[in-house]
Amino acid sequence: MSDSGRRLALDGGTPVRREPLLPGWPGGLLIGDAEKAQVLEVLESQSLYRHYGPRPRRKTAELEQGFARVIGARHALAVTSGTGALIVGLAALGVGPGDEVVVPAYTWVATVNAVVTLGAVPVFVDIDESLTMDPTVLEAAITPATVAIVPVHMRGAGADLAAILAVAERHGLAVLEDAAQAVGGHYRGRRLGTFGKIGCFSLQYHKTITTGEGGMVVSDDTALYERAVRYHDQGSVRVEELDELIPEGSPLLIGVNYRMSELTAAVGVAQLGKMDWIIGQMRAHKARAVRGIRGTAGLTIRPLPDPEGDTGATLIFSVPTPEAATRFAQALTAENVRASVPWTSGQHVYYHFDQLIERRFLSRRHCAWECPHYQGKATLRKGQFPRTDEILRRAVHIDLHPLLAESDVDDIVTAVDKVATAIL
Repeated sequence: MSDSGRRLALDGGTPVRREPLLPGWPGGLLIGDAEKAQVLEVLESQSLYRHYGPRPRRKTAELEQGFARVIGARHALAVTSGTGALIVGLAALGVGPGDEVVVPAYTWVATVNAVVTLGAVPVFVDIDESLTMDPTVLEAAITPATVAIVPVHMRGAGADLAAILAVAERHGLAVLEDAAQAVGGHYRGRRLGTFGKIGCFSLQYHKTITTGEGGMVVSDDTALYERAVRYHDQGSVRVEELDELIPEGSPLLIGVNYRMSELTAAVGVAQLGKMDWIIGQMRAHKARAVRGIRGTAGLTIRPLPDPEGDTGATLIFSVPTPEAATRFAQALTAENVRASVPWTSGQHVYYHFDQLIERRFLSRRHCAWECPHYQGKATLRKGQFPRTDEILRRAVHIDLHPLLAESDVDDIVTAVDKVATAIL
């Protein structure tokens, strides 16, 4: 390699790649004829609403049935977004004002916003090196007010569900899995989202499969499913498949509107058929990249509770210091291999949840977590979880997607080796 090739592009050298890798939009990059055909079928039917129209195509029901079958759950409910899925799922569990819900300090802010929207109290716990909830500190966060635990399957990979479920069982608590970032992933041979009482998924554009915006709620519990159906549709039950399952005297409840449209569902029907191929491609790309960088001095590849269940959506490794991680990510990006440090990636870290820290809500009333029983703390504070901060500050994140060629993956390996040699 020439001197220019060895010098980092960040310092004026020649980049490893001429063009940047495409961002991690797995399903989005595969939108094509199948999605067009499904959407056109709905448009031509003039029946864009799931419950009625001149010639209903029942795409929402088709997506729900297909998703339940693929994920391995008894019931699936299509909703408007991953955030909507979390709100509907928590509401189905009966989460309400003053209840405490344990969440990891690293998650997309929607996990926490869903808790707060229902008037409940988010109780944060540290993550471990897997970037998911640390089960060894979970028990210490549980109080008499705790009603649920929400492990989040981050960046394509599952949390340590066996340990988390054991804690939940000891304390009689419900587990709701936030599988938004790991749609289609597994844990010990079962799909993520099927271990807790409820599983919630996102179909937003950055996810494994996409409808642009959209979400899914799954459960094996018919009573919880009914509550989710009611809550997402103004308290009513208009999902035809549920009619014969509702027991006599089933309780009513107030709901809102998180119904998915037929157009959204039509895209989802096409995308669902591509999910396992997408995951297979991403896993193969990640395995090739890991083989290439394993053993690089100064790098520690993200450890996972179940590597076999990873969707392969991200390649994440740690370096010795936060300063090295920041420069490493900047240098990779300059080599046209997009990279970031998770600690700075927007509203994924409690440290950046300013709307929560500043207690900004729509009413004059103080937020629920100012209740005296919240661990004696009046507010969420920046720097409150130094272990989470330290783990995320040293991590470097690279998105993967199914359309990468082997040569693209080899460029990632070459760039990582080049930067590591120069920086570490």
